[in-house]
Amino acid sequence: MAEIVIREAVGADEVAAVRGLMSAYTGYLGANPSGAANICIENFERELMGLPRQYSAPDGVLLMAWVDGVAAGCCGVREVRRDRVPERGCEMKRLWVERAFRRLGLGRRLVGAAIGWATSAGYEAMYLDTVPAAMPEANGMYAAIGFERVERYNNNLEDGVVFFRLRLGEN
Repeated sequence: MAEIVIREAVGADEVAAVRGLMSAYTGYLGANPSGAANICIENFERELMGLPRQYSAPDGVLLMAWVDGVAAGCCGVREVRRDRVPERGCEMKRLWVERAFRRLGLGRRLVGAAIGWATSAGYEAMYLDTVPAAMPEANGMYAAIGFERVERYNNNLEDGVVFFRLRLGEN
């Protein structure tokens, strides 16, 4: 059985591994026939070079999934501006699991770790945006976890994007 570890990315080598994972994520979106290439990738290169800045404590975290010591997945959590949501909210971004490591439950484990971190950080809700046509498995997982569709909370105006919220402390 594989050894699976989900934890915060620390140090330059791990942040570099996250850059590689996030680049694979945008590569997947860019090649997806659903037209999802532009979702959440505005200023992406600047975000990658600035990692982990926008996902740094105390308002955010950059999480990684490791399988037998190999970087296999990632996601970030960051604060949502208070004028955009009705409660103290955070946003989960860049959830990605490398194809070779799928079917191990890493996506669900990463989301669970992100929810746990956000709850302990005092957030009241977690938000995310996604393109269901490009990521049907992830969208099914979000629904199973209890995320509910909400109105747009950010500047993402791309076609096909849907927005979700999970109230924390209720699940």
